[in-house]
Amino acid sequence: MKFVPYESRFKAGEILAEFILSQNPIIKKIISNNIERVFSFAIPNGGVPVAEGFCNVLNINYDVLIVRKIKIPYNTEAGFGSVTTDGTVLTNEALLSRLNLSESSIENSIETTKREIRERIDFYNKSTDIESSYNSFINNNYIFIMDDGLASGFTMLAAIKMIKKYNPKQLYIGVPTAPLHTVTCIQHEVDEIYCPNIRKTSWFAVADAYKHWYDVPESEVLDIIKKSKFYFRD
Repeated sequence: MKFVPYESRFKAGEILAEFILSQNPIIKKIISNNIERVFSFAIPNGGVPVAEGFCNVLNINYDVLIVRKIKIPYNTEAGFGSVTTDGTVLTNEALLSRLNLSESSIENSIETTKREIRERIDFYNKSTDIESSYNSFINNNYIFIMDDGLASGFTMLAAIKMIKKYNPKQLYIGVPTAPLHTVTCIQHEVDEIYCPNIRKTSWFAVADAYKHWYDVPESEVLDIIKKSKFYFRD
């Protein structure tokens, strides 16, 4: 069947939820019987409207999971790793070995990124006791991580590393679109990855899966979570 591009990220989230229910009836049973043990994380900015549509179908809650790239000092458009909401760091060791950066330069870049994360936490008015909050609703629970699509998957790998620190019972990835090679890479890191539109191609762009693609501004994210009945508020 020919793929029809998503009308919006919100609609993509709804379709993703229905796709997961059709693929795994056990999840439907878990949600029906233990909904308080099911939780979702959205990677801003694009993952937030996806999570809103997703949670609208499943009637579960979600929170933002902030991920920022660690910028290469002499090329700030590129990064050699990522830092997540609670300060978890994931570095691209293969890339680092080719960059010839000093240890102090690497550490300075990481600390700058951690500071940016703290600023994002303030922006979203999240609790300062992040780790305690995460322990309470990740430990031994069923967790979904959402984004509007995957490219290389490195950002998602950083998010996965963070969530695993808090010992979820099951960890699932849900994305509307992704290339096959990235899905293959990530599926070994989680219990399951769900993606209705897997592209078997060497050239890939998340935007191609959407009829009306645009970069989601922070103002839209704030508007969504302000009005949401599914967004987790401290």
